[in-house]
Amino acid sequence: MDLNGSVPPTPRRDREPADLRRDILAAALSLFATNGYHQTTMQLIADRCGFSVGYLYKHFAGKDEMYREMVRDQLAAIAGFTAAARSQGLTPLEELRLVLRENAAHFNRQRDFMRIFHQDLVAEAPEVAAAKRQHFADLVEMLARAQAEGEIAAVDPELLAAAIMGASVALFREMAARPGEHPFDQLPDLVFRLLIDHIRI
Repeated sequence: MDLNGSVPPTPRRDREPADLRRDILAAALSLFATNGYHQTTMQLIADRCGFSVGYLYKHFAGKDEMYREMVRDQLAAIAGFTAAARSQGLTPLEELRLVLRENAAHFNRQRDFMRIFHQDLVAEAPEVAAAKRQHFADLVEMLARAQAEGEIAAVDPELLAAAIMGASVALFREMAARPGEHPFDQLPDLVFRLLIDHIRI
């Protein structure tokens, strides 16, 4: 406590490791989005954070690990949106639309990440691949229920899920490059117009 009775901020190096990792990831993400992943070096990240390169290596094996952790965080958020939607007692298509809306709102807040997402910058970690497979399985399950409950015509739910995922990836990539604070807002309605509405019963 200083003479004014206030508590001085904790020196950065004395903060919790999890907080430091978040600071490092935030700096790395900003540089990846601005300079490009391959042009961003550990030295640039260290300079942005105010740490030495050696100190960064105490937290991460390298920028590949940083990127994988960013992807894991984003996929965990998507999984959370799906779980939350399932708990609301919606019809399958209402559930799908809500998941798409939550994803769009989330990525509106994550503009820097969306500038580099879906670029296959590093070899995919097994847990990231598993999370993507789970997301695909969740889509298939929603679409199969929509078909069983008479919301959509008889279609192969795996092929439709693949179409939705492929279209979403391409649309996210295109929208990420557009100006404005909420470029992804139109994605849910666009996916429905292109892939869902014409097979509704």
